Amino acid sequence: MSEHQVVAFRAIDNPVAEKNLAYMRQQSSRAEITPWSFDNEYHYGDFRGDVFEMLRRGYDIHLHYADFGIRKLLLRLPNGLPDKAAIKPYLNEDGLEFKPDKQGSGGTLYIEPYLETGELGALWKIDELIKRLLPLRAEILDGDLRPLYLAHLAVARDGNHEPDKTKESPVPAGLGNLTGAQQALAEFYGLDDSLIAAAAKGAPPLPAKAGVGNDYAGWLKGQSQSAKDAWLAEWMSDPSAGTRAEMIAAFRKSQNLPSWPTVRLHRTIAELRVSADAIQKESERKATEYRARARALRFAEMAADPTETLRETEKHVKERTGSAYTKIAKLLVELREALAGTMQSGLAERQAQKLKAENPTLRLLVAELRKEGFLPKQRTLPI
Repeated sequence: MSEHQVVAFRAIDNPVAEKNLAYMRQQSSRAEITPWSFDNEYHYGDFRGDVFEMLRRGYDIHLHYADFGIRKLLLRLPNGLPDKAAIKPYLNEDGLEFKPDKQGSGGTLYIEPYLETGELGALWKIDELIKRLLPLRAEILDGDLRPLYLAHLAVARDGNHEPDKTKESPVPAGLGNLTGAQQALAEFYGLDDSLIAAAAKGAPPLPAKAGVGNDYAGWLKGQSQSAKDAWLAEWMSDPSAGTRAEMIAAFRKSQNLPSWPTVRLHRTIAELRVSADAIQKESERKATEYRARARALRFAEMAADPTETLRETEKHVKERTGSAYTKIAKLLVELREALAGTMQSGLAERQAQKLKAENPTLRLLVAELRKEGFLPKQRTLPI
């Protein structure tokens, strides 16, 4: 079996500058490269490009997926972590860390839990997944700690950590109300709904979001004219410059914005798993009850007016497809059960005989009806 690997980069705020595209092309001779994206797929071999330098030179997010266990996600933060003290409890040097640049305040958030081959199901729609993940970077820069908690949870439950000894990091507000990008992150790392629901128990409510646009306007009025002129000149001369990110970082630093609310619950990963299993079982019980009620209601409606079901079977015959014949047989099975013990208990059988008589050449239809016991099985003549 051949392996399947996908290496992808995306620019978010600005396209990669032309002077840096030449460097990107040096990293792979087979990749599809644009100022906004870099994509390569492997069925043998490995990507040998300098991931961190490519992020430093213009791309903002990197995803590496391989069906033998790799699920790596890197996010470029050109002005560093927005709230170092709040983010620190989620970081470690074993799968989730912030790798600072050698110079300056920028760096890269690195997420890579240790996964065995086949531990998580295969992913196919990688491009669609990357699109859904793109807003994560802005959420982190805005101080949202939910992406950090999800990344921490993915690492804390991997093969390098003992679940009964590994404790969760602070639980962020709004964990039970994930954004679309956060849901994509959970899917990427195989964090099921029941585990997230268990983790969200006791989490603070989602904080109210103020009208940040007005805050920006007020802050800009307080900046010196020379600073604003410099930002504007840089933006006009180089559309790919990180001017906006620089301005947002300066804004956050000056405002002394409050940290995202969290609570420490001191639960182990094993305890979360036990709670998640209980939630899953309760969810399955409710789903079973719902299906039973829906089935009983459907059967009651069939018994009250069987003609609607009969008309539906005749409509499907005209479709002349195997799937339509299967639907006919299933409808008659339901009708037989709905009418069992009533004055019309043989109606489903009579309809099957009628359909066969009217369509003697439709062998697939006859086979489906025979499979469900509406028609006698064919006798095999002795040799």
